[in-house]
Amino acid sequence: MKRLTTLEVHFTSTGDVSKKQKLFRVNPDIDAQDTLNSASDFISTVMDILMDAAMGEKPLEGSNAFMVVHTLKSAKAALDAVWGKLEEVNDSRPGA
Repeated sequence: MKRLTTLEVHFTSTGDVSKKQKLFRVNPDIDAQDTLNSASDFISTVMDILMDAAMGEKPLEGSNAFMVVHTLKSAKAALDAVWGKLEEVNDSRPGA
């Protein structure tokens, strides 16, 4: 059986809004398990930073706030890439 992989997913807009340019992407055909592990790692990193902020140890501001947003966008794109491929595979099955 063929292993589940990812779809290509673009994220993080940049430049002139009318050009709809995306700076980053999840590449197609990456192993889904590896992608999900990476997304989990991204989320764990953000959780650590948010816990520090919640406990009053380190405020969430400046570059840390930007890093949290970018890391969450990366995790979401990775999850969307796997989910999109899963939907594509399910939709292509006979009787689906």
